[in-house]
Amino acid sequence: MGNTSIEKAGIWADSIYPTLRLEDKLALILLGQPGFTVVDPLAIEHLDIKPSSFTRAIVDIRGGFEMGSMPMPFPDEKTLLVCSPESRDGMIRWLADTFARSGVNCFLSDIVPLPSINVANGDEHPGALAMSSLWIPFRPDAYSLNAFYAEACLVPSHINSLLPSSLPVINLPQVGDEKGISMVAGAALSVRQVLEDGKLLITNDYTKDYERLLNAFRDRWLDEDILVHSCRNALIMKYLSTETHYFFSPKLSEKELLLTFRRVYESSVSLFQPHYKKLFPFTQLDMKVGYYTKGMLHGNNFVRMADNYIRQQPMLLHPFRYDLIFLLSDPSYYQSVPLEEVIKSIRIYYPGTSLVLVWAGDPGNLPFSAWPSGLDGMVLAPSANPFVWEIMAQVVFNGVATSPKAPREVYGYLASMAIHCDVTRLKYGLPEEVGLSSDTLALIDKIVEKAIKQNATPGAQVLVARNGVVVLHRSYGWHNYKKKRLVKNSDIYDLASVTKIAGTMPVVMRTYDDGLWALNDPISTYLPEADTTDKRDITVRQLLLHQSGLQASIPFHTEILDKSMLKGDLYSKKRSSTHPYKVDNNLYMNKNLVYKDYLISNRKDSLFSVTVAENVYLNHNYVDSMYYLVLASKLRKPIYLYSDLNFILLKRIIENVSGMPMENAASELFYSKIGSASLMFNPWKYGFAVMAAPTEDDQTFRKQTLQGYVHDQTAALMGGVAGHAGLFGNANDLAKLLQMYLNKGEYGGYRYLGAGTVDFFTSAHEPGNRRGLGFDKPEMDPKKDTPVSRLASAESYGHQGFSGTMVWVDPRYNLIYIFLSNRIHPDSYNRKLSTLNIRTDIQDVIYRSITKP
Repeated sequence: MGNTSIEKAGIWADSIYPTLRLEDKLALILLGQPGFTVVDPLAIEHLDIKPSSFTRAIVDIRGGFEMGSMPMPFPDEKTLLVCSPESRDGMIRWLADTFARSGVNCFLSDIVPLPSINVANGDEHPGALAMSSLWIPFRPDAYSLNAFYAEACLVPSHINSLLPSSLPVINLPQVGDEKGISMVAGAALSVRQVLEDGKLLITNDYTKDYERLLNAFRDRWLDEDILVHSCRNALIMKYLSTETHYFFSPKLSEKELLLTFRRVYESSVSLFQPHYKKLFPFTQLDMKVGYYTKGMLHGNNFVRMADNYIRQQPMLLHPFRYDLIFLLSDPSYYQSVPLEEVIKSIRIYYPGTSLVLVWAGDPGNLPFSAWPSGLDGMVLAPSANPFVWEIMAQVVFNGVATSPKAPREVYGYLASMAIHCDVTRLKYGLPEEVGLSSDTLALIDKIVEKAIKQNATPGAQVLVARNGVVVLHRSYGWHNYKKKRLVKNSDIYDLASVTKIAGTMPVVMRTYDDGLWALNDPISTYLPEADTTDKRDITVRQLLLHQSGLQASIPFHTEILDKSMLKGDLYSKKRSSTHPYKVDNNLYMNKNLVYKDYLISNRKDSLFSVTVAENVYLNHNYVDSMYYLVLASKLRKPIYLYSDLNFILLKRIIENVSGMPMENAASELFYSKIGSASLMFNPWKYGFAVMAAPTEDDQTFRKQTLQGYVHDQTAALMGGVAGHAGLFGNANDLAKLLQMYLNKGEYGGYRYLGAGTVDFFTSAHEPGNRRGLGFDKPEMDPKKDTPVSRLASAESYGHQGFSGTMVWVDPRYNLIYIFLSNRIHPDSYNRKLSTLNIRTDIQDVIYRSITKP
């Protein structure tokens, strides 16, 4: 707002003033007291504010802007006081813009500590130019406009500098002399002097003071000429506040407004710990967490959000086995049970456990005069709505940053203990905050619903993240076509070949960083058994690029059949009484299948110790035989051919060089630390089979519907753990691993891989071979088929899985896309997911949803 605008406003004011009646002039200079009002924020623009209406302040309604069309309430006064200046300014801009567009005059004050709103109530009054007003806090250094200032005084004669005491709805503890609040001496000034100086008047009783002033002028106690300067200033403000270019920003959409609200709440949460405590931040999540939530109204929102970061224990543990307990509380709970007594009792029962208080509500109600000796940390927020509880969980696990600046007026002695924590883990937010369109992403629902309706898969999980923010995390459909169990976000899927990049490659890259192997070394360096075969000179690099010359696969599961017992051929192109089992299009299997009795048993013992499926056990000696069969297989030319055999040998190599079973290395070095507890091999071992979406109804090999047991036959014969298949997990836990890749090997503030390692392995290395080292990549030649969307960048990487899975990372757009399904249930030959292009169509939608680079 430049000087030119003020000059124009002055000219307009001078032209209007002579036309005003006394009633109009008094209505201009008399303002209602700041306070809170109730109104749906989306309805403000429809307010009918008539020129003849007068202003009446509605004070002391704390839940201002309650819900209405918004999924969360308007932030309360203390939330606005403790939130970040940026988020507060965003709310102020919206308030000013919205009210100004509705004809409400907006007054900026560098003294008013909190937003205060007065809205015309529609009652008629003689003052035709009565001013509806919006009081909002204003820091002169926050905006690049030259605001027009006018002083205001409290009727009748006391100078009012908008002290906190003049705001009865706000009760903030005073801590010394606060900067920015002008302590004006209470010298009495006459109304005449106030008005001659061009000041405006603020009233606590509009109707009464209006009538008093009107009578004073009518009875000649005051001369109407003294109103000139005050009315001119009021008219100038009215002109400026309704100018088009006065608006700070374009009109916000409902989604942008919701994002503005969220940012206020997100930045209002504070983290505290004494200087002698070192609990926060959590860099690794290999710990057992418990929650004390008795009596909480919204505490479950905290627990549900925390489950996205670290899975809580399914049952009560021994006291010494908890590493961390969160005590969730609010003012309503501690009043019935003394909070300090609760802390003492927890400490007695869990003496060696870290204890964190999570408090939602007015911090002034905390029943502590000093830091409680039993606490290791506090998470506090002035508001207690469900969304705030979710945000506090994200703050604890570093999905949302915290500031070390906590106002002493609100937090008192705790202010000096506020700590700063950066964002180091995934956040759960809205598409718009990372430049994606939620309207466009909504098309994903229709694509998945189409897949389910056409029996391409009974259910699915989809996750989309950008810039470290999960913006879509949804489950669809059912576990099977009986439609009795809905898919949940916590359910796990057989990831099939996604195992290659989510199970094998993390350990491959970690051992590479540790210098335990070299790319161009022959595999015989690490596999002595290969030294006497024609595979001895194959390099690790060739295995990773699928350029080893190994066959695409070996059907190990048919080698364990006693073919001498078969009546007829193993396979037939036609269904018949002897070949009733369909295993592919125009391919049927013999029903008279018998295992070699020295290889398979239905009872487990020291010899038959490898679990293939429920009540199916393999002679453990056969596992080594499978490796020897790979080394004895026919060798092709060393040109590109995708082969599971490459990763079967890779697993053997990394186990030899690390001295650890691959599943242990993956879990201990990665999954447990990043909080990806659902990533596991053989979920049946740990009681999680019921959470697994079923795969094939396998009536030929294992004679059962597989659930919690790996589908891939070769991986099953290897005990469920192989380099090419065997991993299970959900979309959320996969996203953490992929975000670690996207962060160049770092997650949660902890470095897992060398800074350049991920880029090196995910880059293309050979002309004519689109793949990276172990990772699949898009085909950039438009004449060739590509496994992903044509919109994916050349830097992107990921993998698909036979069971109907796909994960993809695009560093150029900072994107993660995960699609999990059990399309092979009940038949592994169901290819509708591919023929309908479900996975790539969803990916197309994600790229089209990008609105900002």
